[in-house]
Amino acid sequence: MMHILQFVLHFQQRHPMISRNLKHRRSKGFTLIEILTVIAIIAILSAILVPTVTQMRETARKTKDINSIRQIVNASLLFASSNSGRLVSSTDLVDANGKIIAGAESVDIDSVAAVLAVEGGLNDIGIWISDSDAVAIKLEGPTPVIVGATGAKITNTDLGGALGNLSFSYVANLDTNAPTTTPLVFSRMTDTAANEWGPNDIYGTQGGHIGFVTGNVSWFNELGTGAAGKLYDGDGTRVNNVDGALNNLPGTNSAAKILENPAPAPPPGP
Repeated sequence: MMHILQFVLHFQQRHPMISRNLKHRRSKGFTLIEILTVIAIIAILSAILVPTVTQMRETARKTKDINSIRQIVNASLLFASSNSGRLVSSTDLVDANGKIIAGAESVDIDSVAAVLAVEGGLNDIGIWISDSDAVAIKLEGPTPVIVGATGAKITNTDLGGALGNLSFSYVANLDTNAPTTTPLVFSRMTDTAANEWGPNDIYGTQGGHIGFVTGNVSWFNELGTGAAGKLYDGDGTRVNNVDGALNNLPGTNSAAKILENPAPAPPPGP
């Protein structure tokens, strides 16, 4: 470093005019070539970084969905531990006092959310909402609890009439003796008899998550075709849709029923 400084000083002493000219040129600012070079470098870096950031955000959202589904399964198993191994049924409801009772046949997912809030410790409605779901509930401000201390439940009116628009579907009437390959919670599907997710579902036709009764959660781009199905029914036969995976289940599990949202409307345009 000292040698370089000595050389610069010596050069300035020997060639004062050149040094002054160099300083004068620098004072004029950047040249057009230099500016274009910087712009090109910025453009190249943006082209590299923007897709990477987008992909990282999508991965983070998928990871959050995996954690949410796993929490729902774990809450269901906690519920089962207090109910002789029975998971949430299609007749379990929460009354005005916050007690679980046997009611009419349930047709929506909000009853499951309320039951798991009371007896599974899952009292955060945000667990049921994916950040990637364009047609799910949009929460503003603090996240409301599903069931309050007095037993009062949030209603469609409380959330702008959109309580049905949760991101996940639930298979009711199962118990802990169900085969390990039995789906329990999965990313909402427009058609559970199809082998893929639809354009109005959480990730569109990219795919979705399925959480099984064991607590395992997996991502599926699609569910296969014919004998190459990626799911299994109660007999261990390969199937390519969620409906098929609920066929031939043994014992009380044979009454399995999917509790889901109404068919979602397409997301609003810009």
